[in-house]
Amino acid sequence: MTLTNWEIAQLLTRWLLYFGISSVVGGLFAFCLLRQQSALLSRIKGYVRGGALIGVAATIAYFFILVGGTMEEGLWLMFDPMMVSIYWDSPAGSTLIANVIGYFLVIIASFTLGSDRAFSLWPFSRLSLMVASLGIASLIYSFSLTGHATAQAWYYQIIFFAHILIAAWWLGLLFPLWLVIRSATAEESNKVLEHFGKLAAYAVLVLIVCGAWMSFILTGWQGLFSTDYGFWLLVKLALVVAILVMAAYHKLHLVPLILERGNTTLIQKSILMEKMIASSILVVTAIFTTFVGPPMH
Repeated sequence: MTLTNWEIAQLLTRWLLYFGISSVVGGLFAFCLLRQQSALLSRIKGYVRGGALIGVAATIAYFFILVGGTMEEGLWLMFDPMMVSIYWDSPAGSTLIANVIGYFLVIIASFTLGSDRAFSLWPFSRLSLMVASLGIASLIYSFSLTGHATAQAWYYQIIFFAHILIAAWWLGLLFPLWLVIRSATAEESNKVLEHFGKLAAYAVLVLIVCGAWMSFILTGWQGLFSTDYGFWLLVKLALVVAILVMAAYHKLHLVPLILERGNTTLIQKSILMEKMIASSILVVTAIFTTFVGPPMH
């Protein structure tokens, strides 16, 4: 698949948009999961805000790249008033609004994270929890405005939203987990990873079921070896299998070794590798949503 410069720019900004969503969702949950690691909370706030700012920039850039890529005649067309107006009134404009609102709500919520610590579960004030939830809802909703999901029934979209949310939660948590393992004691690291492993076991099961069901609805599992969509679907499946194997290796082998050996060096390196695979999954997802569509649609 040969890409033009405009298409490469679309792919990069789409990937950054997915990175932003993952950082926001994973970072906000990490603030809860790691609430006992007070020394790390400011860094997690920075991770959430950084992801949100990257997401805002990527969203705006993607919109103008779509505008400029229509004619492919020069960068100046990105800001052509007539073309901008046309795209602003299209689903691309609605997606831009939903994403920008979502990211800014998350940024606002981040300033009150941890302001109410007299509770046992959520390290959020009521206001920050409500604002953060609305922000994430707006970000997830934006996915329904373009792409194959727009033509599907309401129950498909609910499953689609759940798939996006769980994937962002999992992939976005990898960096905060690496941070805590790098700085916490072996006992604390073991406790955090054991807790995360229990949650992830259920979440990943739902993620797989949702993904398999959606791929069947869209393709009937036909044309997997004869279409571009099928090829990239198999690539994504291979990467997901790889990251699942690594996750199982962490849970069953490396996490118990933390207490046995008293250090976290091996799992730090392994989580970084898992993060690289996660980034590759986001690249393939960006290719899906930007350049190829299901053969049945």
